[in-house]
Parts: sequence; C-alpha cells; structure tokens
Amino acid sequence: MHTTGETSNKFRASMRGTALIHLARQTRMLSAMKGLRTALSASLLCLVFAAPLAGQAGPSGNDVESRLSAAEWRDDLHYLAAQMRLKHKSLFHSMSEVAFAKAVKDLDAEIPRLNDDQIFVRMAQLVAMVEDGHSGLDLRPLPPAEEKDHIPLRFARYADGIYIRAAAPEYAAAVGGKVIKVGSVGWQEAIQRLDAIESHDPGNDGEQLAWSAKTSLNCPRLLYGLSLSSSRESVDYVIEKGRQSRTFTMKASATIGEWYLNSVPEGWVDARPSSVPVPLSRQHENLHFWFTTLTEQHAVYFQFNLVRNGEEESLADFTKRLATALDQPDVQRLVVDLRNNTGGDNTLLHPLLVALIRSKVNRRGGLFIITGPTTFSAAQNFVNRMESYTEAIFVGEPTGENVNFYGDPAGITLPHSHLEAAVSQLWWQDKDPRDRRTATFPEIAIVPTFQDYVSGNDPVLQYALTAAAPETIQDALAASLPEGPEAALARYQGFVGDPTHRYLPDPEPQVNAFGYKLLAAKRIPEAILIFEVNVRAHPKSWNAYDSLGEAYVAAQDAVRALAAYRKSLELNPENGNGRRMIELIENAK
Repeated sequence: MHTTGETSNKFRASMRGTALIHLARQTRMLSAMKGLRTALSASLLCLVFAAPLAGQAGPSGNDVESRLSAAEWRDDLHYLAAQMRLKHKSLFHSMSEVAFAKAVKDLDAEIPRLNDDQIFVRMAQLVAMVEDGHSGLDLRPLPPAEEKDHIPLRFARYADGIYIRAAAPEYAAAVGGKVIKVGSVGWQEAIQRLDAIESHDPGNDGEQLAWSAKTSLNCPRLLYGLSLSSSRESVDYVIEKGRQSRTFTMKASATIGEWYLNSVPEGWVDARPSSVPVPLSRQHENLHFWFTTLTEQHAVYFQFNLVRNGEEESLADFTKRLATALDQPDVQRLVVDLRNNTGGDNTLLHPLLVALIRSKVNRRGGLFIITGPTTFSAAQNFVNRMESYTEAIFVGEPTGENVNFYGDPAGITLPHSHLEAAVSQLWWQDKDPRDRRTATFPEIAIVPTFQDYVSGNDPVLQYALTAAAPETIQDALAASLPEGPEAALARYQGFVGDPTHRYLPDPEPQVNAFGYKLLAAKRIPEAILIFEVNVRAHPKSWNAYDSLGEAYVAAQDAVRALAAYRKSLELNPENGNGRRMIELIENAK
C-alpha cells in the first residue's frame, strides 16, 4: 500500500518533533519503516544539529567525547552514501553526482577533527542535499528521552519576523515580543542558519517557514552548534516589545512536548489574551478532521488536518456525514482548510474526492481551499487532485511541497552508530510531467500577520467564507473591451499588480487563450485588441507576436500581419510557423 506522508511524516517527527509526533500519539500507528521511531526525544533534536554547518565556527571536536572511532564513523558515512545511491528513486534529481561525491569526501577527511554532534549534523546535511522533503537522517537520542533540554517557548514565524507566540510563565515578559537577535546574531542570519538544515523540496521554502523557528529556535544545543549561543544550556535572545528591546537569558527546562503542537500548552502565557475569542480555525486543530455548518454564511467549514483515519471514525465515514451536510438546501459553499495538514495516507482520499467532485458546491465560487506552508505530502496529493477535478478556488499561501514530488521513504540503518536515514522510493506525479511548479500557488494570496493572531482574526478564512468568486484576468479584460486598448492595458496592469495576485503565474497564456476565444467567435477587432495588450505586456514573447499576426491575417491586414510575424521570428528564429506565414503572405501579394 502506498502511504505517502504516513511513513514520511513519522520520519519527519523523529527529526524535528513536530505536530507529526502528535499524529503518532493519536493514531498509535506502527512505523511502516521497521526500526524508524515515531517519536524521538528533544535530546535527539538538539544533538542532531548541535554541530555547525560547514564553514561556521562552533564547538571543537574535543568538546564531546566520541562514542565511535573515526574509522567507524567513516564506515557509516560510506555505507550511508552507498545506500542512498541504491535506494533513492532518483538521487541526483536536483544535486549533481559530483557535488555529492565531494561532500562525502570532504566529510570523510574532516571526521577526525569533529565531535559526534558535528558528524551527526554533517551527515544530516549530506542527506538534505537531495532536496527532497521526504528524505533525511533519523538520529537516535543519546541522552535519556526525558532530559529537559528545551526552552519552553513557542516561536511563530511571519513575513516580517519571528515572534514569541507563547511561553511558560517564567518567560511571560517576552510573550508577544519580536526576536531581534539570537545571541549576537540578527534574526535574519539566525533563521538563515536554521533554514540551512531543514529538508525541503527544490525551490520550495514551505518546510523552512513551517518548522525552522517553531521546532528549533528554542533548543540551546542546536543554537550552540550553529554558533548562535555560547552555552548548551541557555540562549540569549534580544526581544523587542512595546518599542523597547530587552535581552532575555532563557534556560532549557522542558522536555519535548506540547510546545510543538498547534494548541498552546495548559498553563502557558499566550500572546492572544484570554478575553479574545479563539477563532474558528484554531478551535480543534489537533483533530484529524472536523466540520461545522455556518448558517449565517450558508457554508460548511471543513478543517482537514491529517489524511488518516480517526480513532473513532474513519475518513470514509466522516465523508458520508460531510456529504449529507453539503446536501442541505441552505448550504451554498464549502471551505476546506488544509493549513495544518502535514500528510498521511493518500490511499484514503478516494471517497472524499468523489464526494466533493459530485457535490453541488463544486462550482466556481462554491468551493474554496485554504493552503499554507504546512500543507505537505498526502495533503499535496489531495490539493493536486482537487485542482485537476474541481472548480476549487485556492486562497492563502503556497503549499510546502512541489506539485509532483518524491515520497514513500525507505529506511537505511548505519552499521556502527545505528543511526537511521530514509530516502524516497517513489515519484508521485499527480500532474502533467511538464508541470514544474514548486508549489500549488493560491489564486488569492492572503498572508496573516502576528497581529492577526493576537487579535483573534483569520483574514484567510474570512475571505473564503464571504467573498464572491474572484475576477480572473480574462474577466478583467472582457470588461475593458468596450473602453479600448489603453483601458485594457491598464486593467491588465492593475490585475497583475494587485498584491492578492502575487502568487499567480505570468498571465500571458491566459490572455493569449482569451484572444483566441474571441477570434473563434469572429470578434476579430476585439481579438486584435487583446493580442496587442499581450505583446505590449510581453514585448519579448515571440508567441504573443505570432498570435497577433494570426489575428491580423483574419482581419486581412497583410502589412500588420507581416510586421507581427517578422517580430516573432526575430525573437525566435526557430518559429517555423512564423516563417511559413511570412512566405504565404508575401507570395499572395
């Protein structure tokens, strides 16, 4: 059974102690990769990354007594490299074989000068070179699992910086503040170092946005290894709050636990005051799936947090209840919230997909899907299939996965250290093989702020529940046709410049398609207007000029048709159609 996300998510849980550990606790699943642990300790998370990245200052090799000899570590290294080559579906899909071999050779030479922590992290970096969010190194904890080696802080990352969303009472004064420095390093450099050890798909920073600050910035050993702290037990943070900066020295005093979950642990101080109502989207974040009918909005809100069966209800049975709710006369809209969905078992999706495809809300304006950087693995499979077979409008932020991606990792156990790695065995191609998108990009971009969290606002959900179907580029241009070419160009520029369209691809193909639609309807002057807008917006596009030439041929304007085709051929000498059309027009004179 293919379970993309199930094995990978539990593997990822062992790497970073995310909400995916919560997955394992709730579902009590056995790992599909024998020997891979579903929930490793906080000690592991720190020790894994307590060594510096290559080229950075950090603890010397003498700081920690080595458990293995240099020869044993080298043996493990070469075994790891060989097994990665053997087991990954396509190991060199992003990195070069030469670069990989050099990284192995360099680490082999440096092992005698490194301590265990540094070797661990260098091996983790080696696997991360694959650029595959489902591949990585699973490192066993060395100290006892109950060791208190985390600072009880919950960091939250936003476009303008990193904030302290919640903390244990002893650090209440820092809650709501913005991180300015970690040690003596500015927050941008600090998060850049953390991002460098976060596995992710090529060209997609979603995994970094989702996890780097949340699961790593409160681990002194990790920050010590990255030269962001001078101590393995504490960290100095410079926090700005109320326009004043203050340095907090915070000590590790917590085991890995509820700090990594979506909800704030009981007894902690939250940046959102208790007097502020908890927004709908945060009321049941730790459930696999749930829905509610919102009478005022004539809508159903469905939060889909995990592609797994629940302990008391299967996803298929849940789907039956959801379908019944959608069939109610007053329901006109469905909002599917995938912002917390880290994946699961994609073989469970079929009943849900069929129900939503058949539903009356499957029309433009009736089905909205909210995505974000945590939307990953089997959740990406769901997104792909909804995009292909429904009229869903995507809102929010890009997903944390390429649309076509590697998954379903196979385990590798190293002979001496008994560390375990995983590398992807399968290529999941839900979309066209030419589709190289690094994420599913929402049609409407809405990026929440930290102030939204504090105020209990959810602007993404508010839009999805209340907005009409958004205008497309073709809608905008169609409305401008009676006003002439300048108005059409202004409409085009306004659409492209709208911040809510920041994630949309270049609309040239959509504009071109609209021009051909008009041409097929014999609305030749309007087709020419649209093609002219396209060449003015894309003056280096040979295809836009080629299409304009075709419209002028339809208008029997040989002079302008020749000019357009010649410009197209100038931009692309390989344009055979343009060359043929020029010959035909000239021979017809």
